[in-house]
Amino acid sequence: MTGDTEQAFFQRQGIGWLWFGILAGPLAFLLNLQLSYMLVQPVCVTAHHIILHLVPAGALLLTASGGVSAWRNWQRTGQVESSIAAGVLPRSRFMAGIGLLTSGLFILAIVAQWLPNFILTPCQR
Repeated sequence: MTGDTEQAFFQRQGIGWLWFGILAGPLAFLLNLQLSYMLVQPVCVTAHHIILHLVPAGALLLTASGGVSAWRNWQRTGQVESSIAAGVLPRSRFMAGIGLLTSGLFILAIVAQWLPNFILTPCQR
């Protein structure tokens, strides 16, 4: 079992899922920020305010999927005992843990960005 798990994290796909777990939250946060600013003028012209709620919802889904990826990698690496103090499995477990933490942090940040959409109106009256 140890060899199979180590081989999975040696391959490009395994490393890609580790990086996805780490980077999905920050990228979703930045995408939410940029799209929210870009869409204010079209929303004011068309009066379709629901668009300003769809963007953070999509960002939350992207961040949550990064968290799920990190959680699955955390579970996968935790099931196998590694006899080596440094190596593929400890590195992968560390990256999965960082992915969990960043996903949680950026979920909070995206929700904090979303709250003003419920309270304030972006359009001048």
